[in-house]
Order: sequence, then structure tokens, then C-alpha cells
Amino acid sequence: MTEPPRKSAQAAATTATATAWGPLRNRRFSVLWSVWVAANLCVWMCDVAAAWLMTTLTDSKILVALVQTATALPAFFLALPGGALADQLDRRRCFLLTLLWTTATTTALAVAAATGFLNTPLLLALVFAGGIGTAVRWPAFSALLPEVVARPELPQAMALHGLAVHGGRVGGPLLAGLFLAIWGGASVFIVGALMSLASALVIWKWDYNAPPRKRRTVRLPQSIRSGLRYAWRSQRLRAAIVRVWVLFLTVTALMALLPLLARAYGGVSAQVYTTLLACVGAGAMTVAMALPRLRARFGSARIVTDGSLILGIAIAGIGLAPHAWLAASVLFVSGASWLAIGNSLNVSAQLALPDRLRARGMAVFFMAAMGGGASGAALFGALADHVGVRPALLSLALMTFGLGWLMRGRWSISFADGNSQEQG
Repeated sequence: MTEPPRKSAQAAATTATATAWGPLRNRRFSVLWSVWVAANLCVWMCDVAAAWLMTTLTDSKILVALVQTATALPAFFLALPGGALADQLDRRRCFLLTLLWTTATTTALAVAAATGFLNTPLLLALVFAGGIGTAVRWPAFSALLPEVVARPELPQAMALHGLAVHGGRVGGPLLAGLFLAIWGGASVFIVGALMSLASALVIWKWDYNAPPRKRRTVRLPQSIRSGLRYAWRSQRLRAAIVRVWVLFLTVTALMALLPLLARAYGGVSAQVYTTLLACVGAGAMTVAMALPRLRARFGSARIVTDGSLILGIAIAGIGLAPHAWLAASVLFVSGASWLAIGNSLNVSAQLALPDRLRARGMAVFFMAAMGGGASGAALFGALADHVGVRPALLSLALMTFGLGWLMRGRWSISFADGNSQEQG
């Protein structure tokens, strides 16, 4: 009597592994995913260049950390209006406009860096402007995904989404380090602008047939309120939002302290910093390949709870590592934990939402992530200014582990389909 369930579990694990790359057989998804890869590569190249240039412009640890805050803060303010627009307008057009906006902001950064006009206020302002494009692009992309892949393949599509994000975290720093060493910061922004423009052309020509959606005449403020109301009433979405806020507070603070840690290891060029960042991305990409099998074996809830504890331990290891190569190996683990937790929370949030509220709901989710990230970078950057980089990292590790432990058994995530259980 027990044999059939055992076979079923084995079959599920085999199917999960076999379909990890399945969504890429869908040409519409593969084109969208390719653009997403390029967009994330561009974001990470420019973020690395901006963070490293800031270390050459000032000795202030808080100003270096504020580069991450400037990147994340626009999403906190604009993700929800962007999601509301994506729910009312053509989602491809919204996505296209964000790529053109990124082209403009990276071009401005390139000109300022090449002419020697770049200073700390201008750098933060232009990084903030670039973050506006990311703030609107993310909910538009998240809303497009379920329109181009079948729901059974959505977890695999989200894993590929995470692979693109963290693949950018590997390739972006490595390419940025190469260009910084040979041609300087302006070259990174020039390449980023060209990549964004090319991506915009691909999306413009993309064979996308939007599914029929009921035309709504709801005004933007009312649309935003309905998205917030649903997020508040949906226990499943609320749990994912709280957890993603904590996750991004942690990982963005870690990313904000990395250029300072690289300097502490004696990195006079960007090579140490970009190598450390690439190790984070490599860990994420490695676990992304195994995530369907891990999910089938352990379940997403355990991945989130145990992954949070592992992340806290890894950050402590980074803070204690006496050599850059030791820190790099532990950063590999932190990147793996980041993707495993983030992907599981992302899928949970996607499935908690009905189609009519998808972009707004994911915008609230993204807003929470970026709000946590902006506050984490500023908070731990200020702490590093007072106590030093390593004590700040150890404090971050203690907070991460403590919150991960306290949230065990609470704020559980669900994978029920929001279209069959709409609320509000």
C-alpha cells in the first residue's frame, strides 16, 4: 500500500529535474529571458562600476554604502505605481520604456565619468535615476512571465529568472572589473547603455500576443489602493512580503559592505571586489541548477527556514575570514542561500496572486524587498563608519540568524494558486 506514493515521489523528483530547462523550449519565453539576462548583466556592471568609483571619490563608508541605497530606494517608492500601470497598460510597452530609460541614465553616467565631471552627489543622483527603470521593469517582467509560460512551469521559469539575476552577478562584476582595469569607469557605462538599447530593440520586435484582459477604467490611485488592500488581506502574500523584506535587508547590507571589505583586504584595484561579487553569483547559479531537485526533496518551506540560518552563519564567516580567498568561498554559500530563499519566496508570491492583480501584488513584494535593501545598506553602512567593517558584518550575521530562528514555524509560505482562491 505504501509503494505507489513512493513511486510518485520518485517520479516527481525526476520530473522536476527534467523540466528545469523546460520553459526555454518556449520561444516567447526564451526571447524574454535572454533580454532579462542582458538587463541584469547591465545592472550589475553599472552597480559595480558605481560602487567602485565611489570608493575613489570618498573615504566615507556611509557614502559607499549609500550607492546600494540609491539603487534600491526608487523601487520602494515607484514599484507599486509601476505595477499599477503594468496592470492597466500593455506590459511589453512598459518593459520596453524601462529599457530605454536605462539607456538614457547609463549614457549620462558615461558622459559624466568620461569628462571628469562626476562627483559623489551626481553619482548618487544618477544611480538613483537608473534605479527608477529597475523599479518599473521588475513588476512588468514579473507580470509578463505567467502570460508566456504555463502555470505548471512557473516555478522552473522563476528559477531561470533567478539564474539570470545571479548570472548577471557573476558576469557583470567580471566584465566590469575588466573594463575598469583597462579603460576606466566610463567604458562600463558605455557598454551598459549599448546593451540596454539592444535589449529594447529585441523587445520592440518580440512576437508577443497579449492574452485578452478586461479593460479597466480604474484610476491609478484607486488601482494602487486595491493592490495594497489585497496584499494586506492575503496571509500568503503577506508572509512572503515580510520574509523578502528581511532577506533583502540582509543581503543588500552585505553587498554594500563588500567594496569596503575588498579595500580592507588590500584591493587597490577593483579585481578583489569583482571576484568577491562573482563568487556570490556563482553560488547562486550553482544552486539554481539544483533547485527543482532540492524543492522536490525538502520542500520550499524548509528551504526558506534553513536557508535563512545558513545565510546568517555564512555572513559570520565572511566577517571572520582573514583572507580574501576564504571570504570568497563563504560568499559562494551566501549566494546559494540567497537564490534558494529568494526564488521560493518569489514563486510563493506569484502563486498567491490572481491575474488581475499580478503586477500590483508583485510590485508590493518588490517594494518590500527594495525597502529592506535600502534601509539595510544605510543602517549597516552607518554602523561600519562607527565600529568598522568586520564588526558590522558580525552584527549583520547575528541579526540574520536571530530573525531566521524567530521566524521558524511562523510566516509560513504557501504554493496554492491565487486564481482559484481570490480574495478582496
